[in-house]
Amino acid sequence: MTGVTEVLWLGLLLGVGSALAVGPIFVVIVQQAATSGFAASFRVILGSATADLVLLVPALAFAWVLRSVDRGALWVGAVGAGFLCWLAWQAARDAVALWREDRRLVADGRWAFWKGVAGNLANPLTWTFWLATGTPAMLAARRAGGMAGLALFTATWFLVASGLEAVIALAVARSHRLVGSRGQAWFTAVSAVAFLCLAATLVARDVLPRLG
Repeated sequence: MTGVTEVLWLGLLLGVGSALAVGPIFVVIVQQAATSGFAASFRVILGSATADLVLLVPALAFAWVLRSVDRGALWVGAVGAGFLCWLAWQAARDAVALWREDRRLVADGRWAFWKGVAGNLANPLTWTFWLATGTPAMLAARRAGGMAGLALFTATWFLVASGLEAVIALAVARSHRLVGSRGQAWFTAVSAVAFLCLAATLVARDVLPRLG
């Protein structure tokens, strides 16, 4: 796998996994699209992306510190892969539960942009996600393509995540129907697969070569 291809792969997997994981932000995006139209849901997406940019800074700083530590990549890659496997298990469990149960999406429609910002920043799992998975992914992208690779990874991840959310929001806005529990189950299942693939990539790149 060439450096550019690997960087794009990492960004694609992180973008798909984070976009399709059904959580508070996904709920607000879909609810806004169904009740207030695409423009309102897109403001939620922009707010969520703004919060991710804020969280990107400590994750990037953490990656820079660990890059100078001997065998740091091994431990960061192992922890990141383990956390991604946990996310995949949780997503798979949620997908099964959503498939079996009829759950309704409930969210308030006001202050769309700031709900996207606050929804991300106020969620402890978002911080853990960025430090535990964003850091090893950024380290892998940095080693694969240098600073240009890191920039490409960041751009790819944001475009894929925001683009997927926008496509879903547009489809919901056009149909004026909320995504049902089985629709959420499919999204969550795809997210689980993406997290597993990203975990396997981190293990193959950062863990296995350093065990010898």
